[in-house]
Amino acid sequence: MFSGKVGMLRCLPDLAGRLAAAGQMSDDSKLEQKAAGLDDLTPSEKSQINSLNKRYKDKFGFPFVICARENKKDAILKGLAQRLNNEKDQEIRIGVSEVKKICWLRLTSIVSTKSSL
Repeated sequence: MFSGKVGMLRCLPDLAGRLAAAGQMSDDSKLEQKAAGLDDLTPSEKSQINSLNKRYKDKFGFPFVICARENKKDAILKGLAQRLNNEKDQEIRIGVSEVKKICWLRLTSIVSTKSSL
């Protein structure tokens, strides 16, 4: 029932993860994570998000997804901790919904930039 959706979620990078640290994310992802404050984590926050990301991925089989444009680092950390209590089906639905938000915001940004040229 969810296999295609889970496959899509598995393709996403961890928030503030190794791809971000290596500068290997898309320009959009870099800007979104920077705006959320994820590029400026304290060592304690970095340790916390790494630990929570691992627990989340171990439990659900895909990375935690949240629309960084709509959240700041404190809300992201809190959401990650809280959502660990959810069931897998619920997290699949939430993750897909968050991907839709991300796509919508990116698309409207592209369209508004193109229309102003």
